[in-house]
Amino acid sequence: MPGFGTALDGIVEWAGWTFANKDWWVRAAGNQRRAEWAFGDNTVMIADPDEWDDAGHAKGLFNSYITLPAINVKGAAANSLVVAFDSTWRPEAFDDGGANWPVNETGGPINHQNGVVDASFDGGANKRVVDFDSDSQSPNFHKDIDFINESVVVPLNNPAGATTMNLRFGMLTAANDWWWAVDNIAVGVPPLLSSVTGNGVAVTNRIVEALGKTVNTAAGVTVSLNGKATTPVEVTRELVNDNYPESERVFVSHTGTQVFAPRSKVTVTVRFTDNTGRVVEENGSFIAPGYLSVSTTPKVITAVLTDAAWMTVKDSAGVKLELNGASITATSVTRVDNTVVVRYVSPSLIPSGSRHTLKATYTTATGQELTETVGFTAATYATLSAELATAVGTGTEAGMNWRTHQLAAARPAGTVLSAAESQLAGALGASEHDASGEVGGIFKIDYVNFDQASGEAGNFKASGLGELAVNDEGIPGIPGVNGSTDNIAGEVLTFVEVPAAGVYAMVVNSDDGFQVSVGTTNNVKSQVLGEFNGGRGSSDTQFYFEATKAGVYLFRLLWMEGGGGANVEWFTVNADGTRALVNGTQAGALRTFRRRTVAEPGGGSTTPLAFSSIVRNANGSITLTWTGGGTLQSSASIKGPWTDVAGATSPLTLTPDQASQFARVRR
Repeated sequence: MPGFGTALDGIVEWAGWTFANKDWWVRAAGNQRRAEWAFGDNTVMIADPDEWDDAGHAKGLFNSYITLPAINVKGAAANSLVVAFDSTWRPEAFDDGGANWPVNETGGPINHQNGVVDASFDGGANKRVVDFDSDSQSPNFHKDIDFINESVVVPLNNPAGATTMNLRFGMLTAANDWWWAVDNIAVGVPPLLSSVTGNGVAVTNRIVEALGKTVNTAAGVTVSLNGKATTPVEVTRELVNDNYPESERVFVSHTGTQVFAPRSKVTVTVRFTDNTGRVVEENGSFIAPGYLSVSTTPKVITAVLTDAAWMTVKDSAGVKLELNGASITATSVTRVDNTVVVRYVSPSLIPSGSRHTLKATYTTATGQELTETVGFTAATYATLSAELATAVGTGTEAGMNWRTHQLAAARPAGTVLSAAESQLAGALGASEHDASGEVGGIFKIDYVNFDQASGEAGNFKASGLGELAVNDEGIPGIPGVNGSTDNIAGEVLTFVEVPAAGVYAMVVNSDDGFQVSVGTTNNVKSQVLGEFNGGRGSSDTQFYFEATKAGVYLFRLLWMEGGGGANVEWFTVNADGTRALVNGTQAGALRTFRRRTVAEPGGGSTTPLAFSSIVRNANGSITLTWTGGGTLQSSASIKGPWTDVAGATSPLTLTPDQASQFARVRR
């Protein structure tokens, strides 16, 4: 893989073959017809150059093999074995050239996604048994769309006397193409069981036929579940791809009346006779679905039981709970549409990030009692250091201080918090934001509810209902002096009054990332409370903190944006679920201030850095006054370079010696 093991490795999780939950993959990759792969289930094997190319990588094509563990084939007659697997294949070809990709001698693209399977026996040479090509002129052309959900079976041409076999799957010569993923790999003498799938009451077994060997359905097919014979059994023949007659498979199904134990392993044995009179017994298994999910806040455990097509929870029968093996009593049990919501309010805070098990015993509408146990991690939260607080009432000048920095081009390191910090520090270049609304290098704001176009983004917006009906404001200083709305970093410094000891739920909705911390003016990142370190569309991140002492704390919100949309809003969630912007007018809103009236904890300044006045004196000199300490710097241009003014303290009187001169203060 180009750049493998280096920073130029593309999206590292997709650099080569990988294993992932199929449903997660579909969501993470934006679907794009991946969801149409019906035969893939749970964990699947994926090569996805489309996702890999979503980050920078060294020049080169996607070339990756994965080799399966050795397979024992001792005793198999020559040419008797096949490999069967389920596949989803979506290709592209000859469409990626330019600087990122190899090209031919005339500069044309050479990418053509190629999926292969090679077999070797007893350490011998690899022999190609599967060759899917995206080149429409190739005899192995495997066209787009037709094979998004495919059941594959091919002969292995195994030699006589072979004892071990290795199979390797390869995705070759791909660029920003689509994908190939496989599941349910089976090797054996046909007909053989290729997959077992099930739900809460039913199981379906798929049998592949090949090499002239077929299932003699007239001789009967039996199914055992967990060692017990079961009826009824239905046997059908179906095409898995209507356009390809060779895709016919045998399906053996059973649907019962009792729900399988949730999350249990169900073992399946299928017994049938082939057309030569050979009796075949094949074994498989599947994991029965669960119905219980658990979420937490620092004090509340919420268990949700979700009905299925084959099972309804009888909420009137109650739900019994055990936490870590000890019986607990649910605070409430409520049906909400197709779910039963069970809440337990803990008498004390649940330790941050601690691991637990919750066992729920419940009854179905048909009277069957089910027991289900899940492990979960309690919500994480930070406990504010009481040493960071000054007394309630020590904040003054309501509002927040906001600082904007905008670059002309993208940050070299991308949309990550470390790069945003460098940007704010001026290490990536001068800012191109519109500074016309600044006072002393900051914008004075009331709260954070910003969108780059003053449009509707996040939760609080003009069309919002109730407390959410708040117009989005433009991002201070954006568009910049060159009209751009991209490559922005923003910072809020504000003193938040936490009115009482307790646990608080705080949320940042952002496009792209953010970080909220608490500290002092000497160290604004003493404690990080919550963050999202990367790019995303407008999305919420909720986090919690515990205050053991009421008081005024210095909070910092760092926000960053790369390209496209840009918005950020900062709010808390009240105990009743209503929301309030930090320093908003909604019920329960935390009040914020621009300054403290008392000494800063730890010896820091009582205020963030800011110019408080710039006065031209009668003799032509200028007196600068600023708060927050810091180091004064000067420059002949607003874009820098900046140099320290040796020994400067506030107030400072100086005589200008240039046509234009700019000043700033920094930590």
